[in-house]
Amino acid sequence: MTIERLKTPSAGKLNALTDLWEASVRATHDFLAPEDIAFFRQMVRQEALRGVELYVIRKPDSKAPETGTSAGQENRHESRTSGKTGESRRPEGLDENGMFGGFAAFAGIDGDMLEMLFVAPKARGKGVGRQLVEYLVRERGIRQVDVNEQNTQAAGFYARLGFRVTGRDATDPSGRPYPILHLSLGETPQRIVPIPNLQTDRVDVDFESEPTGDEGK
Repeated sequence: MTIERLKTPSAGKLNALTDLWEASVRATHDFLAPEDIAFFRQMVRQEALRGVELYVIRKPDSKAPETGTSAGQENRHESRTSGKTGESRRPEGLDENGMFGGFAAFAGIDGDMLEMLFVAPKARGKGVGRQLVEYLVRERGIRQVDVNEQNTQAAGFYARLGFRVTGRDATDPSGRPYPILHLSLGETPQRIVPIPNLQTDRVDVDFESEPTGDEGK
């Protein structure tokens, strides 16, 4: 697996990353309603991926699709993968190894903020997410991340990497009732924010075992 930056991703690559995002969210964000997934999917494809510095993990010999560059093709891709109510459909970029256009995971950053981190379901528990975060901390100076409070696996994953809760919002940025935890690396929490059933014991990510919770924010 290699880590690389996507400086000018084609529409085909953005489609593959969007498919990876949806698969990761469906595997980890069981608190989201189907209509919320459909809403966020459109936001991710049209806005979020374009507004961050993108990094991916993929096999060295894999290539993401380069097709689908027109607006019409992008819209047709949207309708094929996620319907109006958010029902799941098989993404075109999903290969036999469970990767999307060759991508096993991706992250989006803005300054010292980790805005996005999502891992393909079949790559969970293999240290892929941890490898990507540690690279971004070391090479890009990442210090902050926000995470859904209900996503206790992801919260535990960041806690094991040294991130600490520094704040909490009762709703997400879109105003939906999904509380957001604000985490900072190596800082003492400003206030204690209890997280039910949060597992914080360290696990070894050098071998395949139970999922380590590196599957998405």
